[in-house]
Amino acid sequence: MDLRGIQAYVYSGRRILDAVGRAALVAELTDTSDHRHGVADLMPEDGLTLRDAGGALTVVLPDLATARTFTSRYTRRLRDRAGDLTPVVAFVPYGPGAPQVRGEESAPDLDAALAALPVRLRRARRHMSALHAPAHGHGITAVCAVSGAPAESVDSSRSDHTRVPERVAADVARARGIGRRWHRAHSDAWLADAVTATGSPELALPMEVDRLGRDHGDVSRVAVVHLDVNGLGEILGRYRERVGDPARPGSGALAQRDLSTRIAGLTRGLARALVRAVAATVHAAPGVHPHIPGAGTGGPLTLDHDPSGTVRLPLRPIVVAGDDLTILCDARLALALVRHALHWLDADPERITDVDDPRVALHRALAAAHGTAGRRVRDRAHTTWVPTVGAGVAVQPVGAPLSLGYDLCEAMCRLAKTHRVARAEHDPTVADDHTVAWTTRFDGVRRVMDRVEAARGARPPRTAQPMSGGDFTRFLDRYLSGHGGGALVDGDTRGRGWLVSSLVPLLASGADPEPELARRARVTGRPVALPTGWTPGALLDAVGVMDLYLDPWATTAAPSGGGGV
Repeated sequence: MDLRGIQAYVYSGRRILDAVGRAALVAELTDTSDHRHGVADLMPEDGLTLRDAGGALTVVLPDLATARTFTSRYTRRLRDRAGDLTPVVAFVPYGPGAPQVRGEESAPDLDAALAALPVRLRRARRHMSALHAPAHGHGITAVCAVSGAPAESVDSSRSDHTRVPERVAADVARARGIGRRWHRAHSDAWLADAVTATGSPELALPMEVDRLGRDHGDVSRVAVVHLDVNGLGEILGRYRERVGDPARPGSGALAQRDLSTRIAGLTRGLARALVRAVAATVHAAPGVHPHIPGAGTGGPLTLDHDPSGTVRLPLRPIVVAGDDLTILCDARLALALVRHALHWLDADPERITDVDDPRVALHRALAAAHGTAGRRVRDRAHTTWVPTVGAGVAVQPVGAPLSLGYDLCEAMCRLAKTHRVARAEHDPTVADDHTVAWTTRFDGVRRVMDRVEAARGARPPRTAQPMSGGDFTRFLDRYLSGHGGGALVDGDTRGRGWLVSSLVPLLASGADPEPELARRARVTGRPVALPTGWTPGALLDAVGVMDLYLDPWATTAAPSGGGGV
C-alpha cells in the first residue's frame, strides 16, 4: 500500500506546525509497531510487516479475505485521520493454489510476489481508489482557514498573533496536536546539551515561519531545502539481492526493511547534526541581541527571542515518511546549510568515534553486504558507503505558501538528480558525488524550470547549475565566502551598483563583457577584481544570492580565488 499526495498534504498550510504535524501523522499511519499512535491495532496477529516507512506499507497476510479486511479497516482509518491522502493498494497472491485478483496471475513464492508488487502498484496509481464508506455530512457553513473544507474546530493557539482564533477542520486540529507533541520530542532530542558560541540561553525551534530569524523592516525571505538520497531504490534492491537467502523466501525483504530503518536513522541524524551545528554559532551574550555572525553579505542574522530569554534557531527540519528531509530556514543560511550537510555525509566513517552514529551503522551494513570499499569521496583520501544526495533549494518571501516553496525545491532537487544521472553515463566518477540546484524565483514551478533550461541552453550558459558537491563547495568559496562581506562586492556600494546595473545585463544577454571590464578599469584606475577563473554563468548565479548568503562556519583563512569588485 502506497500513500499518494504526501508532499502536497504535508505542505498545504502556511505554518511550520502544520507541516510538522502532518509529516508526523504520515509516519504514524504506516507505523505497525506503535499501538498508541500507529496502526498496530489494525494488524492481524498472523501478519508479517516487510516495510512500514516512506509512506508505504508492505505486509504478508495469510489469505486474500484477511488482506481485504485489513485494507478496508486501514483505508477507513486513513480517511478519518488524513482524508487528503489517497491510498494506492495492490494485492499479489502467491503460493500453490493462490487465487487470481482482477485477472492477474498469482506468484509462485513470496520473492516473486515482491518482485511483481511495484508493477501492480504502478497500474493501481492510474485509477482513483474507491471509498469504502460515504463521508459524514457537515451541517455547518464555516470554512477551514487552512484547507477550505468545512471547519469543525477552533485553534486558539493563533489568538496571540492574530487576536482571532482560527477555525479549522478536524484533521487540521488533529495534525496540529500531533505536531506539538512531535515538536516537543524533536526539540528535546535535537537540542539536548547543545552548546552555543557565547552565552547559555534556552534554545527552541520555531513553529511559525515568521520566527525564522526575520529582520523587521527588511524584506524577509525563507528557504525550503530538500535533501533526497540518490538511487535509493537501487540501493535497497541491490542490498536485498545480496543478503537474501534463496532458501528462506522473504529474507531479503526483511533485511531490506532493516536497511530502510538505517537510512531513516541517517536522515534523523543529519537533521540533529544541522540543528546542533547552527546552535553552536549562536552569540547570546548579556546585553547583546542574539545573533549569528559569519562570512557573507547576509549577516549578521538576528534571532527571534522571548523576554524570558528563549532564543529560537532560524531553522526547522521536517522528516517526511522517514527518509525525506526538508528544512525550513532563514534564506541566508540555506546554501551554507547544504554545504554543511554534504560535509557531514562525506565524513570518514572509520574516524567517527561515536559507535551509535547512524553513518557508522549504515556504512558497516552496506560494506558487509557488498564487500567493497564504497564510493570515493571527492577531494579526500577515504571511501564511504553513506549515499550521496540531491539537494534542491527554493527561496520565497515570508508568508508565501509552503507548498509552493516545497514544489520548487523538489523540482530543483529532481533537476539536480537528473543532471547527475546524465553526466554519470559519460563520467562514472560523477556518481560518487552529490548534486545541488537552487532558485530565488517563486513564480511557479513551470516558469522557473523554463528559465533554468533556457539559461542552461544559452551560449555561453547563463547558469552553472546544477553543480556537483565539489563544484558547489568551490563556488561558495570563490564567489561568496571572501573576507570583508563577500567575494563579489567586498562592502563597496558603488562596486555593487556597477555589478548589478552594468555587468549583469551584459552577461545575461550573452554579450562580450571585456569592453565593459576594460572601461571599468580605466574609470577606477585598477583592474576589476572578479573571482579567479570566473564564468558568466557562475557569476550570475552568485549575484542572485550574494545578499542572501551567510556562512557561520567559514574558516579564518581566505579562500582561494577570492577577490572583490
